[in-house]
Amino acid sequence: MNWRAAEDAGYDVLLTVDQGIPHQHSFAGRKLSIVIIRPRTNQIEDLLPLAAVITEALRLIEAGQTVTVSAAERLAPILFT
Repeated sequence: MNWRAAEDAGYDVLLTVDQGIPHQHSFAGRKLSIVIIRPRTNQIEDLLPLAAVITEALRLIEAGQTVTVSAAERLAPILFT
């Protein structure tokens, strides 16, 4: 994945199901933010129920922040790191 190209192109947020990104890259001090989506599976049936939580994460996220949206976390489905 070339997240630097996304940042250079002017994108603010990258949505992904790749859970390894925070361990591979540091986004502190960058303009690009990451929303990591952790559905039960990558099937559309498991992704669609997370749409409202993803929308809320997009509303709250700040530059350079990594946010995890998880189907498993019923009480706190958004984790900011």
